[in-house]
Amino acid sequence: MKNIYYLTLLFVFICVVACASDSSATSTNTPSTSVVAKLPDDSEPVVPADAEVDRKTAMLLGLDIHRQLWATRPSNNYKFGFKWNVGDFAYEKANVEVRVLKNEIDAVVWADNAVTTDGSEPAGFTIPDLPNAEDYYTIDGLFKVIEEALDSDPSRVSVGFDSVFGFPTSAVIEFPPDSEHKDVSFFAAQIVPIPGPPE
Repeated sequence: MKNIYYLTLLFVFICVVACASDSSATSTNTPSTSVVAKLPDDSEPVVPADAEVDRKTAMLLGLDIHRQLWATRPSNNYKFGFKWNVGDFAYEKANVEVRVLKNEIDAVVWADNAVTTDGSEPAGFTIPDLPNAEDYYTIDGLFKVIEEALDSDPSRVSVGFDSVFGFPTSAVIEFPPDSEHKDVSFFAAQIVPIPGPPE
């Protein structure tokens, strides 16, 4: 548990240093930042004093630290609230509940009173009874979505994580208008362990 605490402190320190540098998330044209992170007991630094860590590397390191924290969760059976902030139609951005059993999506359902239309839908369009489960991810899948987006040279990055279990609670990753990549933006909350098949 102590190691997770130290890794989390390291991540926060690196993010503060990295955010103070160029706002670009790419490793090209981004000035490197020397980072010295010592453990509280003054032992050897986690990142050597002469290491050059750019912002993209710092973000990927932080993502990996939170992924390790997520790996300490008590169960692979859980549910969580989720909302995409991007989509062509209002219903695609509705709140859903994602149910995961044995680390695989079991079901995705609309949250109560969450489904809306805004008039942009085609004539005669009806909202499906259930969301398309293929449009959603497990928490491990969300880590992959963020990692792939970070590797694709975004122009803006903002990612938040849960302080207890490390799962991503929010992400806004934007790409330049001429990019072939689509923006990523979501909220995730209220991870709840659920009864399910044995691990």
